[in-house]
This record gives sequence, structure tokens and C-alpha cells, in this order.
Amino acid sequence: MKTVPFGIDDFDKLLGGGVPEGYLILLAGGPGTGKTILSGKYIFEGARKYGENGVYVCFAETKDILHSTMKAFGWDFNDPKVADKITCLDLSTRLEIGAQQTLNRILETVIATKAKRLVIDSFTAMSMAMKEKIEVRYLIHLVYKFLRRASCTTLMIVDIPWGTSKIGSGSEEFIADGVILMENYYEQNTGKLRRNLKILKVRGVPHSLESVPYSINKKGIVFLLKKK
Repeated sequence: MKTVPFGIDDFDKLLGGGVPEGYLILLAGGPGTGKTILSGKYIFEGARKYGENGVYVCFAETKDILHSTMKAFGWDFNDPKVADKITCLDLSTRLEIGAQQTLNRILETVIATKAKRLVIDSFTAMSMAMKEKIEVRYLIHLVYKFLRRASCTTLMIVDIPWGTSKIGSGSEEFIADGVILMENYYEQNTGKLRRNLKILKVRGVPHSLESVPYSINKKGIVFLLKKK
């Protein structure tokens, strides 16, 4: 299968080059771990480096806030070089929308823009906005089926509240093709905030099995790989 790289050299090394096209990848983590930063970079580099159209679906924050956040790291979604390849679908202000209506809107946007990359930020906020409380496993299956038809490689963000370790409802990680966990914690000896990334699974990919430390600076996420 065709491999889809994130466009972050060190991260793509951890993935053995990238993830297979059409995969649904869960990107899970607590507040402040950089999930939106990593996802924004995925969309931006897809357009800039690889000429691939991308859709970023905003449930947790508005389109304007997303653009402002990305621009702070030097990734201007409105830059003429990439603007025609990046579509931000802002569903953050649409309260109590139906599951089928939401999925139709996302799929229609993916098809209309011929997107090869998609970010849903976040699945947690999306499921909370549903006016009908449908089973999470069923909703994940719908998303999976819809996006496989479009051969669109998807990052679906899942929020993990402070003090918990469970990913979503507990069923998402079994359905998705891959699970990437971003963690932060305070080091006991120094009291400093530390961050680690773990690739828990990516089907059929010889990915890294290590817990990889990373930092967030003005350039985005920087992986602190061990020197060989």
C-alpha cells in the first residue's frame, strides 16, 4: 500500500516512513500534549511537501483560533502556496447536530476537495455535540466506512482528561488502524513538565516500540531521539 508520511522527519522514522493510505489513526492525549499541533503540521506539510489536499474539521475550537495557533508556529494555512489545498470545516458552533448529518458534511467536503488527509479535532467533542446519543463503537464504524471509501488517511483526536489513562470509551482503539498516545507529566525529582509519545499500534507497520520524549517550541513538536 502507498505510505503517507506526516512530513516530520523524526516522526516518520518512528513510523517506518509513514502510515498506509486510507488508515484511521487515533491521536490520543491529555490537555497540553500537542495533539492539535501535530495534526496541524500533518495537514500543512501534506499540502506544502507532498501537494496533497487536506481537510481539518474543527469541533473543539473555531477555525480562526486554529489558523492563529498554526501561524504562531510558522504554518500559515492562508499562505497562497498551500491555501487552495487546505480546507477548514468549522463545526465548533453547531450545537446538537445529528450523527448522519455530521458525517455527510465531512464526507462531502473530503470528496469535493479531493482530500487525501483529514483531521477530526476532536472525536470527543464531536460525539458530545451529537443530539442523539448513539453508541461510540457504531459511530466509529460509520467514520471508518465513510473515509475508507474516499481513501483518505485520517487523524482522529481523542481527548484524555487529567488523571485518567483510558482512551475514549475503550472501544475506539480496537477499531482504528493505529493508536498514537501523547502524554505529559511532571518529573518527580525536578518538578519539570515532560512529554512522551508512544506508538501503541499501526497495523502492518514496523513502528518504533519506544517511549519517545519530545518538546514543544516555536517550531512545533521536536522529538528528542537517542543518538546512535
